[in-house]
Amino acid sequence: MKIRRHSLASPLAFLAATTMFAAPQLTANAQQPAAAPFHAYDNTHYQDVDLVGEAGLVKANILYQRQEWIACTADDKLPPKAEFQAAVRAAAVHRGPVVLDFENIWIKNVDAAQAHRRYRLWRQLFLWAKEAAPGHMIGAYDLLGPNSDQYLDCARDLSQYQDGFFPHLYTAPTLTQATWERRLDNRVVSARNVNSSKPLIPYIRPQEEATCGGDPEPTYLPADRWRRQLDQLGAKASGFIVWSPVMCSHNVGENRGWITETVDFMRSLPSASSTVAQTRSWPLAPPLPACAPTPGVSVPVPAPAPISRVLPTPAAMQAAAVQCEALPAF
Repeated sequence: MKIRRHSLASPLAFLAATTMFAAPQLTANAQQPAAAPFHAYDNTHYQDVDLVGEAGLVKANILYQRQEWIACTADDKLPPKAEFQAAVRAAAVHRGPVVLDFENIWIKNVDAAQAHRRYRLWRQLFLWAKEAAPGHMIGAYDLLGPNSDQYLDCARDLSQYQDGFFPHLYTAPTLTQATWERRLDNRVVSARNVNSSKPLIPYIRPQEEATCGGDPEPTYLPADRWRRQLDQLGAKASGFIVWSPVMCSHNVGENRGWITETVDFMRSLPSASSTVAQTRSWPLAPPLPACAPTPGVSVPVPAPAPISRVLPTPAAMQAAAVQCEALPAF
């Protein structure tokens, strides 16, 4: 039996060849940019959970529209500036973003003239909020999505005055995980179409979406499904805000599987913690003179309501007396 002898040149040649192919790979890896920060925020009201201490989330802030302001914005007017800014300052108690929840002025399903008035409302609200809470991220709840598709030019202009996009991605009882993931994909596409430089930070909820009156203690998502949603957000979005309603679902009790998964997910991140975004000053660009419907996107407009001959109710008369501010002139 002959034993083959290997010369010294063989391993040296192998080492040289390996180094030749490995060196470019090492160089390429060294030049890769650092991973973008992941923004994980807590906007829950559970009394027996500390997502900041347990999972490293950062507390977020939300400003709900007051009833008297709804009368103003429904009439294409602004709430009083001093009152609105005082409310923003009162809401901005945590380091996280300040999100404006004004759900009656979506820029969708209206004609171009109405869309433009609502665009101007949002623009002014963002500017006032930035003045009142400098250093905080400023954005709007659920303004991204169908709102951005129908009047894309105005959505892109409004993105100048927002530090991030905050759509909701709650899970209704009949919503499958596959459908939830398609909705996430749609939000990602919308965010990129509007402004790819802004972080996409959806609102999520560990319980099924339900109103407090209909189900004060909605069912918790299975822990593995919650983790799947976190993993999808980690791969496709820039972060998330965990939300729970103020008026119900105050105690988690033994339903802690989702918390365990949240802690484990946060530990798996490169930074191992959530991040407070660096904000910047916005350019005071002149407002757009009009909102043009996006070509190829249907913009349904409801028929005008018939003129009512009924005398106004006391509540309506009280709403009419609310002090509002007119939109500023161009």
